[in-house]
Amino acid sequence: MTSPSPGPAVARSTLVGVVVSALGFFVDLYDIIIFSAERIDSFRDLGVPESAWTTAGGSILSMQMFGMLVGGFLWGMVGDKYGRLKVLFGSILMYSLFTGLNAFVTDLAEYRWCRFLAGVGLAGELGAGITLVSEQMDKRYRGLAVAMVGGLGMFGAVTAGLVSNAFSWKTSYLIGASLGFVLLALRFSMVESGLFHVMRDDKVRRGDFLIVLRDRRLLWKFFCILLVGMPGWFATGVLITFTREISTSMGMPELPVAATVISLNFLGFAFGDPFCGLLSQYLKSRKKSIYAFLACYGVFLTLFYLFGGSSLKAYYGLYVGMGFSVGFTIMLFTLAAEQFGTNLRTLVTTSSLNLTRAWVIPLTFVFTRLATALDGNFLLSAQIISASALLLAFFAMTQLEETYHKDLDFYDS
Repeated sequence: MTSPSPGPAVARSTLVGVVVSALGFFVDLYDIIIFSAERIDSFRDLGVPESAWTTAGGSILSMQMFGMLVGGFLWGMVGDKYGRLKVLFGSILMYSLFTGLNAFVTDLAEYRWCRFLAGVGLAGELGAGITLVSEQMDKRYRGLAVAMVGGLGMFGAVTAGLVSNAFSWKTSYLIGASLGFVLLALRFSMVESGLFHVMRDDKVRRGDFLIVLRDRRLLWKFFCILLVGMPGWFATGVLITFTREISTSMGMPELPVAATVISLNFLGFAFGDPFCGLLSQYLKSRKKSIYAFLACYGVFLTLFYLFGGSSLKAYYGLYVGMGFSVGFTIMLFTLAAEQFGTNLRTLVTTSSLNLTRAWVIPLTFVFTRLATALDGNFLLSAQIISASALLLAFFAMTQLEETYHKDLDFYDS
């Protein structure tokens, strides 16, 4: 396979592609976090009894993440068979429609289905964006481009926290839908990946996950990527969503506000993502930068469990630190995109991203069941699970290859 020379249109649109992909990540995180921020208010308004808030929250979060899991494979196949831009247009349209409808639900069943279908749509956003940016950028600057995507995108979560404090839960969902439609309009300025155009003319199997399943080496790499992402999504998907229960187990007399926790955590995340990209450029290594951030996460997590319950200031401050230290997420999926060939790149990046997010489903189940078995000790349950996830992530990183200098013009078969 011969790498195409970037034409004038591609060269001019590279920066536009990075910015628009970053805005896609902005919308992505806004939607993921807005439910956690509005969970209590929406349940109260829908007449859900307080005794059912934890169970209902877990079921809706699981439905949303299951939708992302389905969408990850769906959009991944579309991206490798028909083009990265097809995903970016289709996914944001579907997300915007069902997020808007979410403002009009009247019961938990409708709530679950809107979150599921919005999750299916949202699943294609970040994976296709990372693939497109990685394929359009010179390999020497891919880390910088990803740093831009992560840095700008993370403010979507911060915005979700601010919006939830200022508006009703219904308005929060309508704002999310409006952001999606604005992004859809901006995407008309983007161009397709040159590597995809070359691949389309070659006779090669595209978007076929069976290639991964039949090759032990590829399947093992794919699974290790999922393991590395587990700690970050335990922090984001479980610790934040159940901050009320965990802070109660800590014995805090004044409970933290979920929306404030979200804003501060993702404020740290917004700085952690670009810093990880810059660190990768400085070290000329994807793996070393991720190792450093995993170690930093372990330190902040330990401090949180030891001192987070001492005061609201400590609780909030340590969430900023944890948010910063899980900022390796975008770099991880850049590493995933660079591990696999052009004929599988969107499928693997999008599906691994959403499978990593889908860790929230089993982690939420284990977290709540373990806490029940421990007589309601949500804190101890969180400590056991997070320590296990961190150890698995360190091991999985040893199994992945370094890709900093790797050219992306190759196929897997």
